[in-house]
Amino acid sequence: MTAAIMIFLLLAAGLLQSLMPAMAWMGLSKPPFLMAVALYYALVHSRGMALTSAIIAGIIQDSLSLFPVGYSSLCFVVFALAVTGTRETLFRDSLFTVAVLGGLLSALTTLGLYLMLHVNAMAVDMPPWWVALKMGGTALLGFGAAPLVWWLASTLECHVGVDVTEEER
Repeated sequence: MTAAIMIFLLLAAGLLQSLMPAMAWMGLSKPPFLMAVALYYALVHSRGMALTSAIIAGIIQDSLSLFPVGYSSLCFVVFALAVTGTRETLFRDSLFTVAVLGGLLSALTTLGLYLMLHVNAMAVDMPPWWVALKMGGTALLGFGAAPLVWWLASTLECHVGVDVTEEER
């Protein structure tokens, strides 16, 4: 049942992320719902589920954008490994922790994507102020989107009877 919920959350997050308008005053940023789903699975579920959700979320995000497929997956996998490795030291049931991680990982994802595009000579020259504006915009939107996704995912899993045991964490 956990896999079905994960697929549903990823598809819904992809749909929401693609339908939300880009905010020009935030560097054409969109709410990072897909990253927030990957963050939820990295904090709550096993490492295998976290990596699976990170890879699928990245593929969906790259498929809906102009980035080469795999760039977002690489960022999400690195963050999922970092979060699963340090989650015992985090207050993972706190919405504030989720919000801070959502904002931080959103900004780092934006920076990572543009660095990968720049290294592979695929990006047009972006002024540093524009990349900083986009990082700030995605951080602000991630700060709001991550707790929303966290609440929705945990409520959905609770209602269908998914029990995250300590062995799975």
